[in-house]
Amino acid sequence: MFKFNPKEDKFHKMFLEAARNVNEGAVALRVSLDSLSNKEFEVNKIEELEHKGDRLVNDVVKELNEAFITPIDREDIYALIKKMDDILDLINSTMHRFVMYDIMESTDESKLLADMIVECTKHILELMNGLISVGNKAKRIKETIISIHKIESEADCLFRKTVAELFKNETNAIEVIKWKEIYQILENTIDKCEKVANTVEGVVIKNA
Repeated sequence: MFKFNPKEDKFHKMFLEAARNVNEGAVALRVSLDSLSNKEFEVNKIEELEHKGDRLVNDVVKELNEAFITPIDREDIYALIKKMDDILDLINSTMHRFVMYDIMESTDESKLLADMIVECTKHILELMNGLISVGNKAKRIKETIISIHKIESEADCLFRKTVAELFKNETNAIEVIKWKEIYQILENTIDKCEKVANTVEGVVIKNA
Protein backbone atom coordinates (compact mmCIF):
# COMPACT_ATOMS: atom_id res chain seq x y z
CA MET A 1 0.00 0.00 0.00
CA PHE A 2 1.20 3.50 -0.78
CA LYS A 3 1.49 6.28 1.71
CA PHE A 4 2.04 9.99 1.12
CA ASN A 5 5.37 11.01 2.60
CA PRO A 6 5.98 14.58 3.85
CA LYS A 7 7.43 15.71 0.52
CA GLU A 8 4.50 14.29 -1.42
CA ASP A 9 1.95 15.51 1.12
CA LYS A 10 1.33 18.60 -1.04
CA PHE A 11 -0.84 16.48 -3.34
CA HIS A 12 -2.88 15.16 -0.43
CA LYS A 13 -3.34 18.68 0.93
CA MET A 14 -4.63 19.81 -2.46
CA PHE A 15 -7.00 16.81 -2.62
CA LEU A 16 -8.39 17.76 0.79
CA GLU A 17 -8.72 21.42 -0.16
CA ALA A 18 -10.54 20.50 -3.38
CA ALA A 19 -12.88 18.11 -1.54
CA ARG A 20 -13.73 20.73 1.09
CA ASN A 21 -14.31 23.25 -1.69
CA VAL A 22 -16.70 20.90 -3.49
CA ASN A 23 -18.59 20.10 -0.30
CA GLU A 24 -18.92 23.81 0.49
CA GLY A 25 -20.38 24.38 -2.97
CA ALA A 26 -22.85 21.53 -2.50
CA VAL A 27 -23.98 22.91 0.87
CA ALA A 28 -24.36 26.41 -0.60
CA LEU A 29 -26.54 25.02 -3.39
CA ARG A 30 -28.72 23.10 -0.96
CA VAL A 31 -29.15 26.10 1.36
CA SER A 32 -30.08 28.32 -1.58
CA LEU A 33 -32.94 25.99 -2.53
CA ASP A 34 -34.70 26.81 0.72
CA SER A 35 -34.83 30.48 -0.21
CA LEU A 36 -34.20 31.45 -3.82
CA SER A 37 -34.81 35.13 -3.05
CA ASN A 38 -31.03 35.41 -2.50
CA LYS A 39 -30.01 33.33 -5.50
CA GLU A 40 -27.84 36.06 -7.05
CA PHE A 41 -25.74 36.15 -3.88
CA GLU A 42 -25.47 32.36 -3.85
CA VAL A 43 -24.40 32.35 -7.50
CA ASN A 44 -21.55 34.70 -6.69
CA LYS A 45 -20.51 32.58 -3.73
CA ILE A 46 -20.51 29.36 -5.75
CA GLU A 47 -18.67 31.05 -8.63
CA GLU A 48 -15.89 32.01 -6.22
CA LEU A 49 -15.64 28.38 -5.13
CA GLU A 50 -15.60 27.28 -8.77
CA HIS A 51 -12.74 29.68 -9.54
CA LYS A 52 -10.87 28.31 -6.54
CA GLY A 53 -11.39 24.81 -7.93
CA ASP A 54 -9.92 25.88 -11.26
CA ARG A 55 -6.87 27.28 -9.48
CA LEU A 56 -6.40 24.01 -7.62
CA VAL A 57 -6.44 22.09 -10.90
CA ASN A 58 -3.79 24.44 -12.26
CA ASP A 59 -1.71 24.07 -9.09
CA VAL A 60 -1.83 20.28 -9.31
CA VAL A 61 -0.78 20.34 -12.97
CA LYS A 62 2.14 22.60 -12.06
CA GLU A 63 3.20 20.29 -9.23
CA LEU A 64 2.92 17.24 -11.50
CA ASN A 65 5.16 18.88 -14.07
CA GLU A 66 7.78 19.58 -11.41
CA ALA A 67 7.55 16.33 -9.41
CA PHE A 68 10.10 13.60 -10.15
CA ILE A 69 8.19 10.96 -8.17
CA THR A 70 4.49 10.97 -7.24
CA PRO A 71 2.76 8.90 -4.50
CA ILE A 72 0.24 7.50 -7.00
CA ASP A 73 0.12 7.51 -10.80
CA ARG A 74 0.20 10.97 -12.33
CA GLU A 75 -2.93 10.30 -14.37
CA ASP A 76 -4.82 9.34 -11.20
CA ILE A 77 -3.73 12.50 -9.40
CA TYR A 78 -4.92 14.60 -12.32
CA ALA A 79 -8.15 12.59 -12.70
CA LEU A 80 -9.07 13.04 -9.04
CA ILE A 81 -8.52 16.80 -8.95
CA LYS A 82 -10.21 17.31 -12.34
CA LYS A 83 -13.26 15.20 -11.52
CA MET A 84 -13.77 17.06 -8.26
CA ASP A 85 -13.62 20.30 -10.22
CA ASP A 86 -16.21 18.88 -12.65
CA ILE A 87 -18.61 18.41 -9.73
CA LEU A 88 -18.24 22.05 -8.76
CA ASP A 89 -18.71 23.15 -12.36
CA LEU A 90 -22.07 21.37 -12.43
CA ILE A 91 -23.12 22.81 -9.08
CA ASN A 92 -22.31 26.23 -10.50
CA SER A 93 -24.32 25.45 -13.65
CA THR A 94 -27.32 24.41 -11.57
CA MET A 95 -27.29 27.62 -9.54
CA HIS A 96 -27.03 29.68 -12.72
CA ARG A 97 -30.14 27.99 -14.12
CA PHE A 98 -32.21 29.28 -11.21
CA VAL A 99 -31.02 32.81 -12.00
CA MET A 100 -31.32 32.53 -15.79
CA TYR A 101 -34.83 31.10 -15.60
CA ASP A 102 -35.83 33.44 -12.74
CA ILE A 103 -37.12 30.54 -10.65
CA MET A 104 -38.35 31.77 -7.29
CA GLU A 105 -39.27 28.47 -5.66
CA SER A 106 -37.55 25.11 -5.79
CA THR A 107 -39.23 21.71 -5.76
CA ASP A 108 -39.05 18.95 -3.17
CA GLU A 109 -37.38 16.73 -5.76
CA SER A 110 -34.63 19.25 -6.48
CA LYS A 111 -33.98 19.53 -2.74
CA LEU A 112 -33.77 15.75 -2.43
CA LEU A 113 -31.25 15.56 -5.28
CA ALA A 114 -29.28 18.41 -3.71
CA ASP A 115 -29.31 16.54 -0.38
CA MET A 116 -27.80 13.57 -2.19
CA ILE A 117 -25.08 15.77 -3.67
CA VAL A 118 -24.21 17.05 -0.20
CA GLU A 119 -23.98 13.48 1.10
CA CYS A 120 -21.83 12.39 -1.83
CA THR A 121 -19.43 15.30 -1.37
CA LYS A 122 -19.14 14.48 2.34
CA HIS A 123 -18.16 10.95 1.34
CA ILE A 124 -15.64 12.32 -1.17
CA LEU A 125 -14.02 14.30 1.63
CA GLU A 126 -13.81 11.07 3.62
CA LEU A 127 -12.17 9.37 0.64
CA MET A 128 -9.57 12.11 0.30
CA ASN A 129 -8.81 11.81 4.01
CA GLY A 130 -8.42 8.06 3.57
CA LEU A 131 -5.86 8.43 0.81
CA ILE A 132 -3.21 9.64 3.26
CA SER A 133 -2.69 6.04 4.38
CA VAL A 134 -4.79 3.54 2.48
CA GLY A 135 -3.29 0.55 4.24
CA ASN A 136 -4.88 1.55 7.52
CA LYS A 137 -8.20 2.65 6.04
CA ALA A 138 -8.87 0.29 3.10
CA LYS A 139 -12.04 -1.16 4.64
CA ARG A 140 -13.46 2.28 5.42
CA ILE A 141 -12.62 3.51 1.92
CA LYS A 142 -14.46 0.54 0.41
CA GLU A 143 -17.52 1.21 2.57
CA THR A 144 -17.54 4.88 1.56
CA ILE A 145 -17.31 3.98 -2.12
CA ILE A 146 -20.27 1.61 -1.72
CA SER A 147 -22.24 4.42 -0.04
CA ILE A 148 -21.65 6.71 -3.02
CA HIS A 149 -22.71 3.96 -5.45
CA LYS A 150 -25.91 3.50 -3.43
CA ILE A 151 -26.71 7.22 -3.49
CA GLU A 152 -26.09 7.35 -7.25
CA SER A 153 -28.48 4.45 -7.80
CA GLU A 154 -31.16 6.12 -5.67
CA ALA A 155 -30.64 9.38 -7.56
CA ASP A 156 -31.15 7.60 -10.89
CA CYS A 157 -34.48 6.22 -9.68
CA LEU A 158 -35.58 9.58 -8.31
CA PHE A 159 -34.57 11.35 -11.53
CA ARG A 160 -36.52 8.96 -13.76
CA LYS A 161 -39.61 9.12 -11.54
CA THR A 162 -39.46 12.91 -11.25
CA VAL A 163 -39.08 13.53 -14.98
CA ALA A 164 -41.88 11.08 -15.76
CA GLU A 165 -44.21 12.92 -13.37
CA LEU A 166 -43.07 16.28 -14.77
CA PHE A 167 -44.12 15.32 -18.30
CA LYS A 168 -47.33 13.77 -17.03
CA ASN A 169 -48.53 16.56 -14.74
CA GLU A 170 -46.97 19.85 -15.92
CA THR A 171 -49.02 21.53 -18.64
CA ASN A 172 -46.68 24.48 -19.18
CA ALA A 173 -44.11 23.38 -21.77
CA ILE A 174 -41.62 26.07 -20.71
CA GLU A 175 -41.69 24.82 -17.14
CA VAL A 176 -41.10 21.29 -18.37
CA ILE A 177 -38.02 22.42 -20.29
CA LYS A 178 -36.65 24.39 -17.33
CA TRP A 179 -37.08 21.72 -14.71
CA LYS A 180 -36.01 18.77 -16.86
CA GLU A 181 -32.72 20.55 -17.48
CA ILE A 182 -32.22 21.34 -13.80
CA TYR A 183 -33.02 17.77 -12.74
CA GLN A 184 -30.63 16.45 -15.39
CA ILE A 185 -27.76 18.62 -14.20
CA LEU A 186 -28.37 17.62 -10.58
CA GLU A 187 -28.37 13.95 -11.56
CA ASN A 188 -25.22 14.45 -13.66
CA THR A 189 -23.55 15.99 -10.62
CA ILE A 190 -24.15 12.83 -8.62
CA ASP A 191 -22.81 10.78 -11.54
CA LYS A 192 -19.61 12.84 -11.36
CA CYS A 193 -19.35 12.09 -7.64
CA GLU A 194 -19.50 8.40 -8.47
CA LYS A 195 -16.70 8.86 -11.01
CA VAL A 196 -14.50 10.25 -8.24
CA ALA A 197 -15.32 7.18 -6.15
CA ASN A 198 -14.50 4.90 -9.09
CA THR A 199 -11.13 6.60 -9.54
CA VAL A 200 -10.30 6.18 -5.85
CA GLU A 201 -11.32 2.53 -6.10
CA GLY A 202 -8.95 2.08 -9.03
CA VAL A 203 -6.11 3.72 -7.11
CA VAL A 204 -6.66 1.39 -4.16
CA ILE A 205 -6.71 -1.69 -6.39
CA LYS A 206 -3.54 -0.67 -8.26
CA ASN A 207 -1.69 0.01 -5.03
CA ALA A 208 -2.94 -3.02 -3.05
